[in-house]
Amino acid sequence: MSNDASEEKTPKPRIDPLAFLSIIRPQNCIIGGLTVISGIAMSYRLNPTDIGLLSHIMMIVFGYVTYFFVAAGGNVVNDIYDIEIDRINRPHRALPSGRMTTRQAWIYVVILSALGIFFALLNGVIGAIVVVIFLFVGYAYASKVKELGIAGNFMVAFSFAFGVIYGSIIYGENIGQIALPVPIWLFFITAFMILQARETIKGAEDVEGDKLRDVRTIARIYGYNVSAAVQAILNMIGVICYVLIWFLGFASYDLWPLLLAGALLVSAAAIVPLTGPKDEKRLMIGSTLDKVGALVGLIAFVVIPLYGGF
Repeated sequence: MSNDASEEKTPKPRIDPLAFLSIIRPQNCIIGGLTVISGIAMSYRLNPTDIGLLSHIMMIVFGYVTYFFVAAGGNVVNDIYDIEIDRINRPHRALPSGRMTTRQAWIYVVILSALGIFFALLNGVIGAIVVVIFLFVGYAYASKVKELGIAGNFMVAFSFAFGVIYGSIIYGENIGQIALPVPIWLFFITAFMILQARETIKGAEDVEGDKLRDVRTIARIYGYNVSAAVQAILNMIGVICYVLIWFLGFASYDLWPLLLAGALLVSAAAIVPLTGPKDEKRLMIGSTLDKVGALVGLIAFVVIPLYGGF
């Protein structure tokens, strides 16, 4: 009787819809999904089918939705393992603020991951295997590898940029000829380097909180100046690969506004942190410029093949 009474007094955790939305970082998932579309579009342009790209619309939708759910699940896992760090760096987030329980978060991860695998299977077995690997990479990063600092950052950048390769793979699987042409790799390196640079900047922003898990970021181990220099080098490598798309003739110079905008934004992202390696405002500006530059690049790599630049 007493046990029943105590159970009745135990409040059930309430469900906060906004917490479930914010924890997946929907804006990042939406942007990241464009990498899949760009991979499909570029692969189609280089190896078109008689039925046209629009005939593959369901493959595009399933690929995009797959990335969205997988990336969303990875973001939730990341927040679960980062809850103590976020109590310092980002106390407003769903878990440290108490708007979502850890148990709710893990259930959410299972649902999101299952949905991602389900939609991946609709595009083919090979693509689904790639997605499962993608999931393990994300979870390994959150649980342990993130503490390795730069190695962990590489996994974040890889997870984002890999969307273009995934898009190319599912297109190839659907037409029976998987190939990863030069433009795919140039885009992958561009996205990878820019995201790696942004993670390096974020490491400089989060030094205090990262001490809790002994996350070995460049800023913590080697200092702010080295961190600023590394992000600048990574960003400029990304710019070079981005510009090579045009110089090697894979994109029309009619699309020069996208070339100019992307190159200038990422170049600015490289320069700003150098002017104040410990300045929170300048680090935030650099991180934001990288994010916007990456978005411009994604738009470019969807527009380029559709425009007929290859």
